[in-house]
Amino acid sequence: MSPRNKVVLAFGILGGFGVSVSVVLVAIGGGFSAPLSSFLRPPSNADLWTVGENIRPGTELTYSLTALGGHSSPWSSLVGPNSLINATVTLHFIKSEGNLWNASFFIENGTTSKSGTILLSKQQLTNASPISRDFRPFYEPIESSLLEIRDIDLDGPKYLVQGAEWNTLTVGPIGSTISAKILDREQVQTKAGTFTTYVLGYTAGIKPSRIWLSHDLPLPVKAEVYNAQNELQYKFTLLHARL
Repeated sequence: MSPRNKVVLAFGILGGFGVSVSVVLVAIGGGFSAPLSSFLRPPSNADLWTVGENIRPGTELTYSLTALGGHSSPWSSLVGPNSLINATVTLHFIKSEGNLWNASFFIENGTTSKSGTILLSKQQLTNASPISRDFRPFYEPIESSLLEIRDIDLDGPKYLVQGAEWNTLTVGPIGSTISAKILDREQVQTKAGTFTTYVLGYTAGIKPSRIWLSHDLPLPVKAEVYNAQNELQYKFTLLHARL
């Protein structure tokens, strides 16, 4: 049964019994919970988003990025010594090669610049080729920040609907779990333009982590992410987009 039909069925059953219920759960591709009154229409496949959608040959995204060394996000196993501070990162999808994208990265970090070409899978944009030794110190901070959405969206399309639960993570020495979910819908203005976004959020410590996603883009519009010790792990904002 489709997500839309499940929600319609829930409305019908509850309405038939005259029961007022505050939440509805949908558990396909990540469930969600929200007041029934907040749904002007049941969510459908049109509300689903996944990493890498809407990419075509020539797609180019440029971000400002700060990604700190010793990255310890619960989503990523990468804990590297390298940092990018107020860097500019351009990702250019050159051409399609079957189920792969030939993608080039260009990084400017202070007075240093570096470029590299990597094959990325069309599913989740995961690495499909070895990373050269000289480029890896620059690429690892990008993997654990701008591309970390691959880990959060690891098991496929998720709803961009307020209340949609995306994933759970384990934090702290006692292994408590917290939920990452869509908290709100916001208009976000960037140098690349204004986007209708959905705010994916979770709080590992005291400072909330937020990632802004748009149906128009294959990667987030912006993000600000903290670890359980309330230390900034990374932040980025879209500067330019050619789709």
